[in-house]
Parts: sequence; C-alpha cells; structure tokens
Amino acid sequence: MSDRVGFAHSFKYRKLKGLNELKRINLFRGLISLPELKEVVKQRLLPLIEEEDLELVELDLVGKPPHYILRIFVDKVGGVNVEECADLSRKLSDYLDTEDLIQGRYTLEVSSPGLERLLLSLDDFRRKIGEQVKIDLKFPLDEKKEIKGEIIEVRENEMVIALEDKVETIPWDRIDKGRIII
Repeated sequence: MSDRVGFAHSFKYRKLKGLNELKRINLFRGLISLPELKEVVKQRLLPLIEEEDLELVELDLVGKPPHYILRIFVDKVGGVNVEECADLSRKLSDYLDTEDLIQGRYTLEVSSPGLERLLLSLDDFRRKIGEQVKIDLKFPLDEKKEIKGEIIEVRENEMVIALEDKVETIPWDRIDKGRIII
C-alpha cells in the first residue's frame, strides 16, 4: 500500500503559434535537452506552488516526445492532503495548458512525498520538526551510527534532537539521512 496522495491528469498536444511553439519544435528536434526543459518547467511552476503555501520537494520530468510524465512532489509543515494536491494539480494543469511548455502529450502527477521518503536536505528535516525520526550518521555518536528521537530545532549548520535520555546537537556534516518513524 502506498502512502502517497496525489491526483493525475493526461493532456493531448495541440498546435499553437509563436514562441512557445518554437520552443516545442526545438525540443522535438533535440535543440533543448530534457534537463533544460525540466529546469524551465521548474522555474515557471515554482511561484504557483509557493502561492499555495506549499514547498516543492521534487520535480521529475521523464519520457520523450510524444509523451512525458511530470511528477511534482510538494509538502508543508504538518503535511499535505489529497485536496491540496488536487487543487494544485488543477492550477498547474491550467497553467501548463495555457503556456504549452511541454511538447506532445504529458501526464501530470502531483502528490506528497510520502511517509517513507528519505529526509536528506535541511528543508526536509525542517518540515518534520516535532516528529520522531531515525537518523543515520556518517560518523558514530556515542558509538552509534543510528539515533532515534524528536526533531526540536533545525539550524543552518546543525540539528537539535531530543533522544531518549538527552538532547543532542548534531552538525549537518555528520548526518547521512533520516526517516520518519511510523
């Protein structure tokens, strides 16, 4: 059973005139790479995502003409629900239809990152303040390479975590990854 929530749309390509059509033709001819298109899409969609008070966790664009899959993972402190994903999906699909950034057909998937997702970045950990986590360390702390506790605070260079018997401040360069304890 997946713990992700989401909403998906599939759209057909329609021919347009002007600069957007030229960009799509250049992509089709290989003049714009998929990583470049992914970055353009990300930069154009990011303000729309932030308008909904959501954070972009990951944007993935895969496929090739004539069909792409655009996966967008969003989150916020306290988590994101199905209705928020559905609302954002409609908003982004309307924008993508208007701007025609993607050549050909595409499927848009908007979802939460899920409970099983690894916590890797400062923002990942910041969104989980107050939650119980398991953290894998690059170097042992008190002879342990894995610790469990509640995230108390996330700072620029370190994280404060309440362990079973004490509060520990861990520098970022010692943290490998983390996971929510379910």
